[in-house]
Amino acid sequence: MTRSSYYIFVMALTGFLSAVAGAATASDRTVALDKRHKACLEQIAIDQEYALEDAMIWRDQGGGRRARHCEAMALFALGHEDEAAHRLDLLAGGADGGSDDMRRNFRSEAANFWLAAGNARKAYESATAGLKLDPDHVDLRVARARAYTITGQYKFAETDLSTVLKDAPYHAEALRYRADARFRQQRYEAALNDIEASLNADPTSVDTALLRGHIREAIRIEEAAAADGDE
Repeated sequence: MTRSSYYIFVMALTGFLSAVAGAATASDRTVALDKRHKACLEQIAIDQEYALEDAMIWRDQGGGRRARHCEAMALFALGHEDEAAHRLDLLAGGADGGSDDMRRNFRSEAANFWLAAGNARKAYESATAGLKLDPDHVDLRVARARAYTITGQYKFAETDLSTVLKDAPYHAEALRYRADARFRQQRYEAALNDIEASLNADPTSVDTALLRGHIREAIRIEEAAAADGDE
C-alpha cells in the first residue's frame, strides 16, 4: 500500500472511549461504533484483505455507514479505486450518510478515488455534489479543479483553485495545480509565480519541482523563439 495511506485515515475518528457492553445508552453505542470504526481503518494499514472481510461481516451485522466506509477504504487500499469511489458516493447520497460534514468527506474521498481510477467525469460529479453541501470545502475544490484540468477545462480549474487560494494563499497543492492549469494555457510567467510559491510552501514535493522544470523550459523556448524573430 502506497498512496492510499492518506485517504485511509481521512475519516478515522480519534479520542474514543472504551465501549460499554449490555444495556448501553445511545451515546455509549455511538462510542462503541466509532471505536470499532477506528480499529477497522487502522487494520487496513496492517492487512487489507482481513480488514475488508471484517468490514463486510460488520456491515452484515448492522455496522451501518461506518462498516460501509471501512469496506470502501479497504477496497481502495487493495487497488479497486473505482469500486471504492462508487461505494462512497452511494454512502454520501444514502439515508445512512450521516451529517452534512460526513457526507462532504465521503464525497471528497470519492472524488479523489475517481481521480486515482482515471475517471475525471465521475470525480467532477462527486466533487460538485459535495460542494453543494459546502461551497468552501478546500479538498472538494481542489479535486474538481484536477478533474477540470484532465478534461482540458483549464479556466474552470483555475477559477476553483483561485477560490481556494483566496482563503489559503499558501496551500501548496492548490498553487501547484493552478500553476499546471496556467502552464497548459501557455501563461508561463503566471505559472512560474505559482510554482515557486508552491515550492516555498512545500520544498520537498518532487512533483512540484518537476513541473517547475517544465515551466522554465517552456519560458526558455519562448524567449529563444522571440530572440530569433528579432534577428
